[in-house]
Amino acid sequence: MRLFVAIEVGSGVQRAASKVIDDLKRRTEHVAPHARVTWVKTEQLHLTVQFIGHVDDQLGEKIRTALALPLRIAPFDLTIVRTGTFPPKRPPRVIWAGFTTGVDHLLLVEREVRGRLDGLVSSTEERDYHPHLTLGRVKNPAGVRPAVLLEGFESAVFGVVRVDAVTLFESRPSSSGPTYIPLGRAELAHV
Repeated sequence: MRLFVAIEVGSGVQRAASKVIDDLKRRTEHVAPHARVTWVKTEQLHLTVQFIGHVDDQLGEKIRTALALPLRIAPFDLTIVRTGTFPPKRPPRVIWAGFTTGVDHLLLVEREVRGRLDGLVSSTEERDYHPHLTLGRVKNPAGVRPAVLLEGFESAVFGVVRVDAVTLFESRPSSSGPTYIPLGRAELAHV
């Protein structure tokens, strides 16, 4: 199984992101017609809290059990506003949406999830956690320049997500792209 822990963003944010993705796709086709970008499908938009990777069924069950109890964090609102790229000033590899409120609470969620999984899985991330909503992955930039691509979208408003749980997902690959299957949820509850 290939697993990750994420926050579901809801239909309102998905609709807003879908419109921005469609606009960015058209702009990319116009300003960099040879670029290859894989745009995230609307129904797959999520905020990754921790990528786990491939595990066997037994370890998958231990991970599900570790995430079964409520997180010791009160539910909170996360405002998704603005776009950017990683890296910011060189040919982009990732096109993302960012946050204006709720980031401190989101970092607490990531820290608690990481703590629960410590000893079960090794961290696959060698860098600090930089929360973002991935809109697209650039396979070949072929002339995509962040300043031109994102002009007018720097302050795009995607909406507010009420974060009240995290979901453990399995990612199953297929010829039409991955399918995300929820395996369990950990509610947020200030205990």
